Amino acid sequence: MKTRVVTWLLMLWSAWARAQVSTVGEVIVVPDTAGSIHQRVMGFGLPGLTPAQGLACQDASRAALGVLADEYDFLVVFLSEQVTGPSNVPSFQQARLTAQNIGQNPLLNDGAPFGSRAKLKGCVFMGSTLRLPLDPDAIVGDLGSGPLGMTAIEAVGHEVGHAWLVGADYDLDTGGGKMEDLRSGDRHYHPRVDSRSVMFGGCIDPLGADLFRVSGCPRKYNSMDQYFMGLVPPADVEPLLLVWGQGSNDPPLPLAPTAAPVTIMGSERRVGIDAVIRHMGLRAPAFPATQRCFRTGFVYVARTAPTPEALMKVDAYRRRFESWFSWASDRHGFVDTRAVGMGCLVPAPDAGVVVDAGTMEVTDAGVEADAGTPGDGVDAGTERVGPPPERIENQQLRPGCGCTSVEASFGLWALGLCFRRLRRHDS
Repeated sequence: MKTRVVTWLLMLWSAWARAQVSTVGEVIVVPDTAGSIHQRVMGFGLPGLTPAQGLACQDASRAALGVLADEYDFLVVFLSEQVTGPSNVPSFQQARLTAQNIGQNPLLNDGAPFGSRAKLKGCVFMGSTLRLPLDPDAIVGDLGSGPLGMTAIEAVGHEVGHAWLVGADYDLDTGGGKMEDLRSGDRHYHPRVDSRSVMFGGCIDPLGADLFRVSGCPRKYNSMDQYFMGLVPPADVEPLLLVWGQGSNDPPLPLAPTAAPVTIMGSERRVGIDAVIRHMGLRAPAFPATQRCFRTGFVYVARTAPTPEALMKVDAYRRRFESWFSWASDRHGFVDTRAVGMGCLVPAPDAGVVVDAGTMEVTDAGVEADAGTPGDGVDAGTERVGPPPERIENQQLRPGCGCTSVEASFGLWALGLCFRRLRRHDS
């Protein structure tokens, strides 16, 4: 009997080793039994070439889109194992860009390395699930580039934000020409900008007498971010406060909400959207002829058969990102994180009707509270907007693909059953 159970375990392991991409619930599982995707991250990135994280993203994306339809705007990739190496830090790799005058490479179209023929905008590499907190709303700490002072879900939002941000420059219209001090050289807000954004910068309050307090705060996409993302018109953009000057105590990275505030000195400057457009031109396409719902797939790259705990962790991030993104964009933008489906389901402002961004419409009079945030506390960032998306089973799998979420779940169930039988026999 024991020999028979061991044989079954070996057969299941062999099946996993030959497994294709599958969906377990709403998580896309990409097998990496040889470890090639994980090993990508152990190398250095060379200037001018695709960084190691980007190569890992491309490998995972090609595997996923080799089975699933090219229906995603973004893929968010998590690794199952801890990987040592200088490149094991979160990163965004761009695939396509269709917007102009946002400070990014105009009309980039490089989806082929990702296996995307038409749609994918980019891939977020988040690294190992083992180094991320269980609660997406917990402070993430140091992911390889210093203490971040932001929550884990804000870190996901930061990397997605790099699809549009931050390349903002402006012209003061005083003869000074182009000004680049809203941002740092690595496409983040300068620490002396009161951005309150996941794209760094600070949370800055004037104290008077050329003194300013920098403190920690919840971060989102500010109105200028939303303009560059195509979510709002220029008229809705609030000016940004820039503290002109420099100091040795400027926080280089966002402060955690519990960190002690820092006082800096400088002169106040307000940078409005008119000054930005004067230098960069009007975003094209301009609101409202823009996309405001983004299909985002959450991918788990597994060296071995994934455990339910690991999949639940990735799924918690997936569910939390849906509610967080709508809150962070002031409900001007949405993400649809279904693993399989058609189009993009957009909660309407009346919270009663789900309207697709151009391809389908689903009516539902209910609103379901978010089930993805631990605890029962409510804040401005944890509510779920609109009814739950409708599940459309496997309508967007590539022709000839036989994998389903049932198939992957059955494999995990059968493996657990064999272990239970083995334990019962030994006892």
